Amino acid sequence: MKNEDLRHGMNFSKCYEKTKSLRWLRRHPNVHYEVSEMQDEQNQQQRSARMIDLFLTPTVRWALFITVFLQLSQQFSGINAVVYYSTVIFQSAGYKKDIAEYANLGLGATSVFFTLISVFLMDRLGRRILHLSGLGGMFITSLILVISLIVQSTTFWNNISLIVTFLFIAFFAIGPGSIPWLITSELFNQTYCVPATSIAVLVNWSANFIVGLTFKPLFTGLLHKYTFLIFTGLLLIFFLLTFFFVPETKAKTVDTIYAEINAGRVWTKRQPQSQHYANRIDGNNDVGSTVGYGVLTSA
Repeated sequence: MKNEDLRHGMNFSKCYEKTKSLRWLRRHPNVHYEVSEMQDEQNQQQRSARMIDLFLTPTVRWALFITVFLQLSQQFSGINAVVYYSTVIFQSAGYKKDIAEYANLGLGATSVFFTLISVFLMDRLGRRILHLSGLGGMFITSLILVISLIVQSTTFWNNISLIVTFLFIAFFAIGPGSIPWLITSELFNQTYCVPATSIAVLVNWSANFIVGLTFKPLFTGLLHKYTFLIFTGLLLIFFLLTFFFVPETKAKTVDTIYAEINAGRVWTKRQPQSQHYANRIDGNNDVGSTVGYGVLTSA
């Protein structure tokens, strides 16, 4: 009995610490429903999901679809084309090699600076708005970059190409640079998190490899200065996909996020009638996740 009492005391202590930490993070005292969900997820971890389980549960499948195109939006945005071949791009815009190399160093500093800004903004503005802002800004700057590379006969357009390249990096750092990974971690509970993250990493690095392999032949040969039009088109597609399908995940439980996905129209402010939401209205904060995980429990 002493061991059981000790175990119970340790569990109570952990639960108290979770509650205390969440109250500090959420800035309100009613966090019992979220602690309950954490405990439910911890219990579900005893039966961890397989890779195939991601495709068997409809809502989780949708969450995986969102994860995949968010990772593609990061790599197919054109960021690695700029990072890998920025010196070549600047030289094509009319700059000498030494100036192009210094500008390349400036791109790295810009990325670090705006990534730090993103850290402070993501919990204030939300993940969705930052990702949309980043994709929208990259779309506009990539379009201007194509025009400047085509014209480039004047000093004015050479300077424009330099400026929009820095802006391109800045918009990436604010949104697509970090937000896809953050949303991925918030779309899945602990049961599905490991296989979902594994797929996200596979998709991300595969897309990175494709861009690194194909951009230079296209830029120096077939399409040359029109190559960025490919990324411009992809950025528009990813912007629309994010607008219509990606819910805001800031300070929301997995249950609430899935309820929004099931309700559709994630771009509206409409509150889905999830079980969590109903429980919170009724003052019942002790109800855990209501998302069905029948695939795991029936196996």
